[in-house]
Amino acid sequence: MLDTIAGLPVHVLVIHAVVVIAPLTALAAIWYAVRPASRPGLKWPLTAGALVTGVTGLIAGSSGEALERRVTAANAGDAAAIKLVHDHAEAGDLARIFCLGLMVVVLAAIFALLPPAGAPRFGAGLANVTAALLVLAALATTGSVILTGHSGAKAAWADQVTATNGVSGGGD
Repeated sequence: MLDTIAGLPVHVLVIHAVVVIAPLTALAAIWYAVRPASRPGLKWPLTAGALVTGVTGLIAGSSGEALERRVTAANAGDAAAIKLVHDHAEAGDLARIFCLGLMVVVLAAIFALLPPAGAPRFGAGLANVTAALLVLAALATTGSVILTGHSGAKAAWADQVTATNGVSGGGD
């Protein structure tokens, strides 16, 4: 599906949006869950953040699959490099699910279960469960994005930077 733009991998371009927007959306979701007075002001920014998180998570996953195929083919004889890329792809699959899940939970909370103004539509019990789900989805998404980013950085840079020699190719 999505492979390159102007010769650059789409994945490398879009992951920066996921790395920034998903944790910011997660923080806003937690705030929305625990501070009911803030809900009217957070409704539209949180909605936008949730949609962008879900869409960029989906694009990052799809474009990552295309990049994985390219990198695996280019490193056919390097089992260690292929394993790093595979591990990152597995983590990315999970991060994509969490990004989409956060989007769904946020949108359900805002538009059905924890409205920005007035009493919860379905009672306080369901509102509390929804708030807890928001917090859990936010934490899980942030953790997954961090772990996926770490494994991606390892896959991209492990052969360039090591603990024993610093930066290869002329570092101090």
